[in-house]
Amino acid sequence: MAEEELEARIRRLQDIEAIKKLKATFAYLIDTGDWQGVANLFTEEAVLDSGPLGHCEGRAEIAKFFRDDIPQTFSFTVHMYHNPVIEVKGDKATGEWYYKVPATHASTNRALWIVGKYEEEYTKVEGEWKFKAFASKSYFVTPYDEGWVKTRAYQ
Repeated sequence: MAEEELEARIRRLQDIEAIKKLKATFAYLIDTGDWQGVANLFTEEAVLDSGPLGHCEGRAEIAKFFRDDIPQTFSFTVHMYHNPVIEVKGDKATGEWYYKVPATHASTNRALWIVGKYEEEYTKVEGEWKFKAFASKSYFVTPYDEGWVKTRAYQ
């Protein structure tokens, strides 16, 4: 294997790890309520689509969404991500992740399970990976005590 090819493969692996760190940082910051920190993970022109929770364009709108809207909806969350599929092409990348979020609904104080998938685009800004597009597609949101089915599939 040529040295150039080896360097390119290493750079790609480093980029994938940096994107995983970006995602983990997002989880930590959102779960601890550092709303400006969350917003700083996005590019200035980023687009966020959280389905029924909201659609935002630009870092300022995204910061407002996380600062004002999310705490009104959820008083507690623990974001967990699984099975990342990340494709890197130079300074652009895409990623898909499954998520599972135990949460507390703020107005009812009811425990919930939220499960779905994120579809994301990333770009490198001054050598640092940022979210460029961020879409959340929930598969289900269900009360914790009821689960997503009332009868067990296997006895």
